[in-house]
Amino acid sequence: RTKKEEEMKSPEFRHISFDDSVRVVPIPMRSEFSDRIKTRIWSNACEIHENAARNSVEFAAEGWDWRQVTEDDKMYVCCITGELIHPVHYNVEYQG
Repeated sequence: RTKKEEEMKSPEFRHISFDDSVRVVPIPMRSEFSDRIKTRIWSNACEIHENAARNSVEFAAEGWDWRQVTEDDKMYVCCITGELIHPVHYNVEYQG
C-alpha cells in the first residue's frame, strides 16, 4: 500500500461530522423549471446513450480498471468549448 492509502485507513480519516448550523434551501420541482433550463439540467435519452457509449470506449481504453482512469491533467482541452477530451479519441492505440 502507498502512504496515502495507509493514511486514509487511519482512525482520524474514518469518521464524519456534520455542522449543527445548516441553511435550508427549497429545491424547485421539475415542473417549475423553464424548458430552456430543463435542457441544461437534464439529458434526454439520446444524450444519455451517447455519453454511455463514449464512457465505454474511454473505460475500455483504461483496461476496465477504475484505478487506471485518466486524470483531468492528462486530458486534451477543446480550444473552443474548454471541454476535456479523453486521449483515446486522438490516439486509437492509447492505453492508460
